[in-house]
Amino acid sequence: MRKLILFMLSLILILSSCELFMDEPEMGDVYAIIVGLDYKNNADQENLKGTLNDVDELHIVFGKMAEISNSDYFGYTFKQEGVPYTSAVNHSIGTNNVNSYPSIANIEHAINALINVTDDNDLVLFSYSGHGGEDGSIALAKTSASDESYFYQPQNILDLFTNVKGRKLIILDTCFSGLSLPDNPGSSNTVLGSSIDDWYAKYWENSTYVLPDMYVLTASADTLSYEIDLDPSISADHRHGLFTAGLLKALGWGHPHPNPDTLQIPPAAKESVLTVDSLYGYILDFIEEHPDFNPQWNILKLNETKQHPLVSGGAMDMVLFRF
Repeated sequence: MRKLILFMLSLILILSSCELFMDEPEMGDVYAIIVGLDYKNNADQENLKGTLNDVDELHIVFGKMAEISNSDYFGYTFKQEGVPYTSAVNHSIGTNNVNSYPSIANIEHAINALINVTDDNDLVLFSYSGHGGEDGSIALAKTSASDESYFYQPQNILDLFTNVKGRKLIILDTCFSGLSLPDNPGSSNTVLGSSIDDWYAKYWENSTYVLPDMYVLTASADTLSYEIDLDPSISADHRHGLFTAGLLKALGWGHPHPNPDTLQIPPAAKESVLTVDSLYGYILDFIEEHPDFNPQWNILKLNETKQHPLVSGGAMDMVLFRF
């Protein structure tokens, strides 16, 4: 009888716990908009060396994760590379033809093009690698040398994605990307504060508990974020954003690059399931391996409790892939 009582108590605790997964979804297709800029056509911004590597390699790895999880993959890369103010590459997204140069107009066009393409079972990924302003804005591509209106607020991206069906993960590898710790540093959740936190309140804060279908991972708090050379022993370095390097490692990628066909269930997955929580935990461990290189990242570790970048402010985790 005593064992039965203990079992029932344990069952009640499990069922009533606030640390739960979002309802198990059916896995659909995977869509990705992957953005990176080197700023060589923007005299106002310092050139970046790792952002285009971020784009190319995330595109490979996202595709392989979809393949391993038996999903179809539709990836769209948007790269500002060198001095041109346009791109020769166009993407067909549904019935829309979208130029791959990452201007504000083209990024908005790409997101809006997904509205009539995705369904509720799909996973939609958006990643950005580039500069960020101290107000949390991102520096998209200039359309001309005189263009001064290329900074873009992430809330606008979130607004656009509210009209896109599916589970959505927004990844921002940029300085001042808005990551903040909750008031209680022992919390098991990490929420985005400031304007992004206000954005979530606008859409989901009400008397009923509605599961958000969009989560955000960011590279830094109100600080700089950095690039890392993954192979400093050779003259031609190979750089990535430190955060994206951790993301790639979490998905089984590295440098020297493995054969993509050899990728298997990623190391960040737990029991063959990759979630926002497990992905973030792996990235955080990677970042903590580089304290001398990037001391600013210590803000993410006020104590030994790992923080979860679940930006709805709730306790639900979101499944990305099932393998």
